Amino acid sequence: MLESKPNAEAILNRRWLRTVEGFPTRGVVVAVSGGMDSMALLHALWDWCGVEAAQCLHVAHLNHGLRGAAADADAHLVAETAARLGLRWTVETVDVAQAATAEQGNLEAVARRIRYAFLQRTAEQVGAAFIATAHTQSDQAETVLLRLVRGASPDGLTAIAPLRPVADDSPIQVIRPLLATPRPRIAEYVQQCGIQFREDETNRDLTRARNRLRYLVIPELERLNPQLGTALARLAQLAREDSDYLRTVVAEWLHRHARQVGRRWALPVAELTALPPAIRRRVLHTVAQEQAYPAVAFHHIEAIEATLLPDDGVGKCLDLTGGRRVRRVADALVFT
Repeated sequence: MLESKPNAEAILNRRWLRTVEGFPTRGVVVAVSGGMDSMALLHALWDWCGVEAAQCLHVAHLNHGLRGAAADADAHLVAETAARLGLRWTVETVDVAQAATAEQGNLEAVARRIRYAFLQRTAEQVGAAFIATAHTQSDQAETVLLRLVRGASPDGLTAIAPLRPVADDSPIQVIRPLLATPRPRIAEYVQQCGIQFREDETNRDLTRARNRLRYLVIPELERLNPQLGTALARLAQLAREDSDYLRTVVAEWLHRHARQVGRRWALPVAELTALPPAIRRRVLHTVAQEQAYPAVAFHHIEAIEATLLPDDGVGKCLDLTGGRRVRRVADALVFT
């Protein structure tokens, strides 16, 4: 019987999990798509929690309405498994394609935003302090490489955080218990435990950048470094530590020099231009990126530096994302 397998700690980062205050006793919404990784996470957490599982865990599944009958079968498997494990569950269906069309947004970005909003809403409704997702060390490696290829900033190389708030104003934390575990080890665990899961056929679609990376590029890179996943995970961790420190430097500078009234910020141009470029761009990005979505890109920051910081920038204005604007007014940049 798969429920009797005792080896959950083979894939969970148990040493780190035991340092996270309140996990899992303050409640965990487990995000389960029905795929291999999330079904492994669900079973491992269920096994790890033991007799407390029903009190600690709540299963959540969002049907994105993109894959027809296959998506319905995913939802059925998740609900059936939750019931069999004696856990409560929430399943919702949304039309992500319609939402993306209405917003004229990127389908994957809109799907991700809607999915996390659903998970946050579910956690709030059941009183859970955590949302557990099944991102793996392999996902981390793919994300780092994708961002490198796309020319991400050093902050972008922080990739997937092991623990972060689900939203800026929320106490609920997103936690990734499998982030130190490579996918082959999860596949081995699933096989040993006889865990049932569903294969998303789009995961084999080589027109998608992540799939080309997973099946074509990474195997070649692993011929150069068999420990590629570990190396890229370490890179992400070091980038995160640097980013955390620089964020404190930016916060201190803003505290000393910026004026804020509601969503209106004013930054002194003379003090901005005196900053090292690495800090100045972080200051500008922090103020420009009022909300997590849509993202402020490097070209927005570059345009601010090139257009508004020079002496002839007085009176000029730039549009950012999400209706945000920045204007040069005398000796200050004013974000509204």
